[in-house]
Amino acid sequence: MEIRIASYVAASLLLEREPNEWHALAMLDSDKQPTGFVQANTRSHLFLWFDDIEELRPNKQLPTRTLIEEGLNFAKGKDKLLVSCRAGRGRSVAMAYLIACQELGVSEALKLLDPTRQRPNRVVVSLGDSLLDVPGVLRQFEEWQRLHSAVRLSDYYEEMEKEYDALEAQGATNKICSL
Repeated sequence: MEIRIASYVAASLLLEREPNEWHALAMLDSDKQPTGFVQANTRSHLFLWFDDIEELRPNKQLPTRTLIEEGLNFAKGKDKLLVSCRAGRGRSVAMAYLIACQELGVSEALKLLDPTRQRPNRVVVSLGDSLLDVPGVLRQFEEWQRLHSAVRLSDYYEEMEKEYDALEAQGATNKICSL
């Protein structure tokens, strides 16, 4: 199984360049709607509506056990899976980690995580841990967080900005959902 994690902008570019090659799992903010682009450019797709939050906030949707289970079930047996959220740093990373735990095991799943680029949503991981019959999903994730607790994303903003500029230079825009 190949798992790719991407922001909406990076996912849009990938799907333009490789139409109908990928299955897509996209996390949309609770107030956003898909444009039709994913449906037209993937082998199959699933949208999950929840916000990248870890505690209740007004007008925001927390991830739920049902949503995470739906995403895990969708991913089963897919050969090429694109997992996307707005920034490609929180919800999508957490879901990709869970899917990799389910399909490849925890040690392989940990290889997807990059502390200089990502802050996986802990609520998503916790919910997934309660669903998966895989030992160590949450425990290994918490150990990864502890090992990288000194890493600050702000130290890497300049590099992330260059990556985004490079995407824009290639003509990439968000085609996944309404702004």
